[in-house]
Amino acid sequence: MPTFSPEAVAMSAALNQQIDAGPVRALLYDAGGKYRWPRFRVNEVELEWRRWRIRRHLGAADDPPASIGLFEKLIVSGGGPAVSAMDFESAGIAPLTDGYDAMFPQGPLVTKALQGRVVRAPGERDDEDYARLLAESTRRRDAYLAKLDNDSFWWHIDDFVSAETLRRCAAELDELDPGAGMAFAGGPDPGWDVLHDALTSKSSNTYLGAGPTLVRIHEDPVLVADVSRRMGRAMYPTRCTYLRYRKGDFLGVHTDMPTCEVSLLFTVEGEAGPMRSYLDQASDTASSLGQWVVAEGQFPRGGKDFVYQPRECLALVGRATPHARLPQDDHAVIGAMFYSGLT
Repeated sequence: MPTFSPEAVAMSAALNQQIDAGPVRALLYDAGGKYRWPRFRVNEVELEWRRWRIRRHLGAADDPPASIGLFEKLIVSGGGPAVSAMDFESAGIAPLTDGYDAMFPQGPLVTKALQGRVVRAPGERDDEDYARLLAESTRRRDAYLAKLDNDSFWWHIDDFVSAETLRRCAAELDELDPGAGMAFAGGPDPGWDVLHDALTSKSSNTYLGAGPTLVRIHEDPVLVADVSRRMGRAMYPTRCTYLRYRKGDFLGVHTDMPTCEVSLLFTVEGEAGPMRSYLDQASDTASSLGQWVVAEGQFPRGGKDFVYQPRECLALVGRATPHARLPQDDHAVIGAMFYSGLT
């Protein structure tokens, strides 16, 4: 059982959210500046920086990765408050002793933090080592599922975008560098990934990147507040992209990575086939999901097919819920936006 106080975490998180990171974000993202970070990295480092500050405020002595240390340095040099531990005697609580994973079982977003879980290739693990890693991954998934409201694994948003906004999104596709897209092949083997705590299987589509219209939708404060309200805790935008499906492209069944706790999806071009979501498996353990995908393949039987019409949005807690998209009958492009929780 965790030794930290949920009330203390909530109090620290509330204080944390009062810190304005806007100037630092602008500095890191500035295409003509010193750092020139891509937007997704700014988003993800900011979220991990906020988690690190919560832990330091509660007494943890975590040594942050360089990116988080830089974010803190820029906050302080810009006049923001330096992180400090709370007055534990006055608060009547003991300093935090739990590790990162106990507080944030949804998983770290910064690569170096994730690499702290040393996992070798499957052929290099012995059975005893893998059993230990699977047990740790199982505990993290169970702790994550305990954070969720089982009634909130998905929702629809009608009239999510206007017809004009949809036209602007479609126009952005012509402006994106066709060579900059990234093919997505999913996991090399079906099963449970004990590093990322995620179900994997093979997939085939292309990440095209985002234009300013999609970014504005993704980071709209009203939308972020709505996602936070539905999840019952503060959520932050992480990544967004246009996803291209050619005829025959597909998503094998999987659960999403720590950067994609919640996904919001809407159709930009064409008619995307249904998103098949296996809600009955959303509460299954890591080992049972791994066995399930090996036995059933990348398109298991059952599930609920979600079809979203133009201008309509599907929101899915894809970190918990296995989901797939069957081979496409025709070309389609989807706007995809991802969010992860502060706590």
